[in-house]
Amino acid sequence: MPLDSTPPLPPVGKPSPPPKHQCSSTSPCAILLSEVGKRFHAFPKGTFRARFAPPAVPNAVLKYVDTHPLTWSWTTKAGPRAGKTFTVPTVPTACSKGSPKAVHWIVSIFHAFKTQLAPAALNPETGRVLPDYVKLYQNNMLVHLRSQQARIRARPHPPTKSKAPASTPPPSAPSAELVSLKAEIAALRAEFEEFKQSYENSSLEASSSPPRSPRTAPTVVPPQPPSPSTTASSLSMTQECTSHPQHRWLQPVLDHPSCPALFHHIDSSMVPIYVFAMPDDVQRVLMVYTNARGPRYLGFDSNGDLYVSGHAPADLVITSINAPDDIGTTYPPPVPCELYAGP
Repeated sequence: MPLDSTPPLPPVGKPSPPPKHQCSSTSPCAILLSEVGKRFHAFPKGTFRARFAPPAVPNAVLKYVDTHPLTWSWTTKAGPRAGKTFTVPTVPTACSKGSPKAVHWIVSIFHAFKTQLAPAALNPETGRVLPDYVKLYQNNMLVHLRSQQARIRARPHPPTKSKAPASTPPPSAPSAELVSLKAEIAALRAEFEEFKQSYENSSLEASSSPPRSPRTAPTVVPPQPPSPSTTASSLSMTQECTSHPQHRWLQPVLDHPSCPALFHHIDSSMVPIYVFAMPDDVQRVLMVYTNARGPRYLGFDSNGDLYVSGHAPADLVITSINAPDDIGTTYPPPVPCELYAGP
């Protein structure tokens, strides 16, 4: 009788496990809303120009996130679930001036993440981070925050110090041992006095010796060069609150004492985008008076990009400053004019 070539059926009641997820090396993973923040996803190859890793989260930020969960919600307007509200965890990438300091710290990490991205992760026309990479960053940042919270909660409490019982006084030493100890102490004191006297004599002889000739140059030991890690860290620290090399007119504005803390996130890698009017998603604007070409308005959009315009709504201006006199010839370039389409 020939053998049956049909494969055997799986046993009843034991479904086969789902295939293990493998992150793609060429494109970002598609993350469902129900799976946000549940597992880490790797970025595709060529995403970063340099290695990026989220830093350790301060305890104050962890406490804020624990009491104020980072979520966003929406409500359906039609369909069988009309009027139902859904909530999904997220990580903010922009904030207003009045936001808590913990939110400002989280937003600054997104700006640091954006500066390390390669051109493949940015929109070539607008310079913004592509939405798939933003979702992947928010998912991994949520996993990082939750792991930091779990580490704080699992940290063992220091044990309470129990008071040790009072020790019994040592028995009195025999008188013969006391006599020998006193003799040893006296001998040590005599040796110390002898050494002290010889040291003072040598110091007097050294002070009475003739001074060294001025022609003899002292030997100078060259300092050790700083390590690459120290140089890189100091460079990254000096880039904070620094304008782009081709836009030096921003530096006096950032150094102004009245400049809001929101604009201190500007670093030397940010290239301003010059427009006629501010985009709709800009919520806070800084107005800078210049004597040469009129006022300029600075603001961040929801993607963290810096915009410079010649016009902005008055209700968006949070403060205004005068450009310092030392701005010199580095005036801000003119903003694009609005084209007249005709009747």
